[in-house]
Amino acid sequence: MQINLSFDYELFFGSESGTAENCLLKPTAQLMSLAKKHQIQMIFFVDAGYLVQLKAAANHIQCADDFQKVSEQLKQLVNDGHEVALHVHPHWEDSKFENGKWMIDSSRYKLADFSEKEASDIISKYHQVLIDITGKRCTSYRAGGWCIQPFSHFKRALQSNGIFTDSSVYYKGYHASGAHAYDFSLASDKPEWQFENDCCIEEKNGSFKEVSITSDKINPFFYWKLYLKMRAKPSIYKPMGDGSWLKDKKRIYKQFYSSTNHFACADGYFASRLMAILNGHQHLNKTRMMVLSHPKSLAACSFGYLDMFMAYAKSKNYQFKTLRNE
Repeated sequence: MQINLSFDYELFFGSESGTAENCLLKPTAQLMSLAKKHQIQMIFFVDAGYLVQLKAAANHIQCADDFQKVSEQLKQLVNDGHEVALHVHPHWEDSKFENGKWMIDSSRYKLADFSEKEASDIISKYHQVLIDITGKRCTSYRAGGWCIQPFSHFKRALQSNGIFTDSSVYYKGYHASGAHAYDFSLASDKPEWQFENDCCIEEKNGSFKEVSITSDKINPFFYWKLYLKMRAKPSIYKPMGDGSWLKDKKRIYKQFYSSTNHFACADGYFASRLMAILNGHQHLNKTRMMVLSHPKSLAACSFGYLDMFMAYAKSKNYQFKTLRNE
């Protein structure tokens, strides 16, 4: 079994973005300590549009300071053997730093909301800022908000940037609300496949590889437990990040009365499910487990669950790898 622990390194996109200190720097530092303890490598899909905007707003002391600290952490991640990969949230093109805070405009949330030329320029510009910081080209990509469709809209941009591995799809994933939409109903329940123009349709000789995010079916009882735990012990179960999510209230309420298609995740109390997902994979003789999490959404409990998960997986001789070294 190969395990990929991946983290979308980003701020929040709701009414409050949160701070780099609490959403990125502190939780990632704890992740790095865990990785050193267990001698494993992780993948960080970095929201590079944020870095582009930090540079553009460098006349603000806070932005200049955040850019320096985040850059130093990204360099350290690479030095420690972790992978820095490209993560694109193009709504940064419309967001500004004003009056000491980020004013997030998420009306154009996916690359398909831009022209093909604009989308191509965004990918190249965002990729370049990561190259400038780390000295390495990215080889893997994850769409912001899972909005990878239509892939053909920016296929050539990824090709020209030398990126041929994607990890945005999860089995039975579906969401449709305003500018935020994806539909993975055509994707198979496989850990990886080659594709060409549609990331959900396998083509054996396709130029691109899809490394799918491991799926997870969650029943309403879990969400009621999570709600009660966060109310009873917020210091243990609430996220470390100090921002607010883009909320889809209908989707949130649905979780409390029907089973939902989710994915393997270490965010907050979701990390408690990792061991069961791994054992299920082992029973089915699956060859890969891709976990998607966010430093901003990790809670104090997440690190304890991750510590146990890493130790257990290592005891089984499973390998924690990046996508770069495949």
